[in-house]
Amino acid sequence: MRWNYIVRQRHRWALDPAASLRQTQRLRHDLRSLGVNAGALKKLWGIVEVAIPNPDGEQCWEARILPWEYVLAAASAPERTDRPILVVRHLVTGRRPRRRRPKTYALIETAPGALRRDFDFAGERTFITAGLTSLRRTPDQVIEDPTEPQLRNVLRSESPDVIHLTGVDNRLARQILGRDHSGVRDGLCFSGRSGEVVEARAEQVAKTLCAGERAPLLVGFNCWDSGARMAPMTVHQGAAAAIGFQHTFDDAVAELFFANFYPTWIATGCNDLCAFWQAWQAIAGYRPRLRGSSIILWSAQSLVSGSTFDQFETWRQSQQRSFAAGGSNAEAARGLAQRPADPARDRIDDLVQVSVRPVSRLNYSLLHNGRSLFEDFTLRFLPPSANGQQPASAAPTSGTTSGPRENQPAPDDGIDRVDGLEVLVQLHVGAEAFPYRTRLSLGHRERRYDLASTDRRFAPSLPGNPTGGIRLPLTSHLIRSVSERIQTSLYVEVRWHDQILYRHTHSVWLAPVDQWTLGEEDIWWLPSFVRPRDPAVGRTLRSAQGFLRCLADSVNAGFDGYQSFNDLAPDGDAWQGVDRQVRAIWSALVLESPLNYINPPPSYAEFTQRLRSPSETVASACGTCVDLAILLASCLEWIEVYPVLILMDNHALVGYWRDLAAYDRFLDVRADSPGPDSESQESRDDQAGRRWVCGRRTYSEIKGFVDRGELVPLETVLLTRGEGFARAVEEGRIHFEKRRNHAFHSMVDIASARQGDGITPLPTMDAGSEGSGR
Repeated sequence: MRWNYIVRQRHRWALDPAASLRQTQRLRHDLRSLGVNAGALKKLWGIVEVAIPNPDGEQCWEARILPWEYVLAAASAPERTDRPILVVRHLVTGRRPRRRRPKTYALIETAPGALRRDFDFAGERTFITAGLTSLRRTPDQVIEDPTEPQLRNVLRSESPDVIHLTGVDNRLARQILGRDHSGVRDGLCFSGRSGEVVEARAEQVAKTLCAGERAPLLVGFNCWDSGARMAPMTVHQGAAAAIGFQHTFDDAVAELFFANFYPTWIATGCNDLCAFWQAWQAIAGYRPRLRGSSIILWSAQSLVSGSTFDQFETWRQSQQRSFAAGGSNAEAARGLAQRPADPARDRIDDLVQVSVRPVSRLNYSLLHNGRSLFEDFTLRFLPPSANGQQPASAAPTSGTTSGPRENQPAPDDGIDRVDGLEVLVQLHVGAEAFPYRTRLSLGHRERRYDLASTDRRFAPSLPGNPTGGIRLPLTSHLIRSVSERIQTSLYVEVRWHDQILYRHTHSVWLAPVDQWTLGEEDIWWLPSFVRPRDPAVGRTLRSAQGFLRCLADSVNAGFDGYQSFNDLAPDGDAWQGVDRQVRAIWSALVLESPLNYINPPPSYAEFTQRLRSPSETVASACGTCVDLAILLASCLEWIEVYPVLILMDNHALVGYWRDLAAYDRFLDVRADSPGPDSESQESRDDQAGRRWVCGRRTYSEIKGFVDRGELVPLETVLLTRGEGFARAVEEGRIHFEKRRNHAFHSMVDIASARQGDGITPLPTMDAGSEGSGR
């Protein structure tokens, strides 16, 4: 269970090479204690199959949810050097293998009710339909947002050989809808009788998918947290094989994986191993996005023995020969003459699909930290069908998606790429315009490009393509000084030579610079409002200098951060030097900058708050709980004592790390988290998505650091009551007294947020003014 928790918290360590190496060393140490030494790890390469018993109930559930793919790949990496490893799982059912050719498939899309506005499956639908074009879809139409009984009845009557299911799992649905995560179980959301969101557990989903007279040969789940329970339970119910994802996953990688898996599966006579290997190789350029997560293939039959493996070996050797000859594996196998698209003879609408959905609200703080202008901006190369006929469109797409139209001629199968796509994005603010231009290429090897992604670390290295998504220049005084919400426009154009693929002007709201949205994703950007170079911070520290000298009883005492930590002192005394510095700042604020509590300034938008800068808080002598926490965190960051912002439901406070050793243990997830007693207790939201944000699931781990005195929470609202430092510590610890505290929302670690290409403080517009943070 510990390694399941560690992998769920991979956002804290996976992007740090040194931290990842330490995790590997710990993992190898744990395996040695189980008798798996370096000699055994040397044998782990190529195809590695993990056989897991298939009992009823909750027996052996720990073996099902253990992240075997990460554990075996990471532990064997030093011995494997450049040799690949691909882990598959065999659920030992004892059933005889099924020998039948697939003829039909079903495509299920489920994002019911309020979830639909956050998802557009049109692009994935195109890829899946093209990949399974030799099969007949049954029923003829995509099964969209069914109730669970409706889906069961359809599958019972149709008995499709292949099922591809894309949708929203229970945990993600609760996160989007703002529901409590207590008691959440792995599963999928279906539509209720009135269109509401209804959760179905993994075992219920599995029974529904296998309700037909003949269980499916293959079930593909494109949804989070589908690999540990939904996929194996589907195999347990009768499916021959199932694919799912461990924990959370990148949507672009999942889409590309299935776009390569299904055509290979059909071409190799339904060989699961060939298709899985080919799809895994196809996403090689996107591996950094995996970050410890994994794709899981479950099979009712062993894939490393018998004819399946023999066929795989023969197929792989032919693929290697083809690749050595300079051809693309997939296209050379189909015997296609390849050529680039020609604007004189080809229509771009038949070759590329573009999906555009801008964010509805922009502000400087989000753009400053590289947040995308778009919820979705995806270009997809449409794979030509194997028989030269364009698959019929599955369903009409939305107004923001362009692509192939009904009854249009199919693109030439020999087209392997489109070069010279031009993208123009222009944000208009008043009389000013902020443009972004780029040129890119798409093809069979680069079927999709996600321009909404702004993280350079996750952008694949593709020739002719930009990295890091769309970024606008932020040099204008106007865009940095918006004080009230205004409506503006965002122009988007995608063209290929003289052919227009997409052209539209979107209306967007530009929010004030100091506005922060109280949403899950916007928590990531909260460290921007911690501004150690704000003028009020310098003045506060100058005042605190005298208090520090008195507390230390030394005229030479200064703010030296963790240099004052004394690891040779008795327990408790080692941290006195760090505590004195924080106490001095607290005393300066209480005695020389008296503060009062006040409600947030009006924001005129739902679920938002206007955050005051440290200068505004001190000059106005008032602030909210978040303003006060930001003020103290800014002071702590300036003296290099690592601050954290602790967010409770409807409240915020500050905390600080007493010593770097404890902080390093936290980043490495070296504290054991208490594991659940049964499978039903295991599932809760696992990661907030950025290394500096730790969600509700980390409460027990954080409580351990608080209980040991290594992390000190401070109730900053007591600044408005003139209370002392000791009382603030006492009140802060109250929030972590309970074994479980459902009011705990997350902890934002400021030092971690600053690392690498992380979150930087917002600039101060008028550094010399007394009260302005704008």
